[in-house]
Amino acid sequence: STVDIMYDMPAADYHEAKALSKSGLDQFRKSPAHFRSWQDGKTRNESSPALEFGTAAHCAVLEPERFILTYRLFNGDRRSKQGKEDHQLIIDNGQIPLPPDQWYNLTGAADAVHAHPAAAGLLDGIKTEVSYFAEWSGIEVKARLDGIGKDYIIDLKTTQDASPAAFAKSCAQFRYHVQAAWYQRITGINRFIFIAVEKEAPYGVCCYELDQQAIDLGNSIIDEQLRTYIECQELNSWPCYPSTTQTLSLPAWAARQSE
Repeated sequence: STVDIMYDMPAADYHEAKALSKSGLDQFRKSPAHFRSWQDGKTRNESSPALEFGTAAHCAVLEPERFILTYRLFNGDRRSKQGKEDHQLIIDNGQIPLPPDQWYNLTGAADAVHAHPAAAGLLDGIKTEVSYFAEWSGIEVKARLDGIGKDYIIDLKTTQDASPAAFAKSCAQFRYHVQAAWYQRITGINRFIFIAVEKEAPYGVCCYELDQQAIDLGNSIIDEQLRTYIECQELNSWPCYPSTTQTLSLPAWAARQSE
């Protein structure tokens, strides 16, 4: 099937496009009703500090020139008249003021990535923020890649802990294996590499590729969710939770608390 590749599509335009993305699949996993509500723009996208930090970190690492234009260090006191004015001046200038702790964590993380031999090598000569659109079995799908090299995709993840054991847990929790499989499928590129960087000093950096078992699991999850998605579309039925009364068991840790 044909694939459209857009190199300088604004992020807002990409998010507006109604095609199915890995984020959409994550919503769909809660229930088809949650997905529809999210896609129709009825669900508020919670803007969390972690998400905002991640967005700024992507900018600092992948588009340093844009970072300097978009963000500004603000180390005044917003309770003082002068501080309020300085803060407002940055906003009026179309920039985003960042308090010192955030500013130093962002620039520290970016410096650490660029100083890491494997990460710096992967970032060399890549195209950043590339949008892909395709069609699978009549379903329009999309992906936005942090970076794409000659024969590999990179994805930057900011995290509390970039050690192998902790990052493997993050992969399972946030379904990064599904993301890797999704991006490989849409691009036809087999190497998908995570650059994980810690949000606080010493800004540990590590590069990871998931093993084949993880990618296979990601692919089987995609296949299963696409089947359900097609079914919902055909029936035009987007159910939420089961419609019958369910029996509920407590989580395993609850029993241990009584001992």
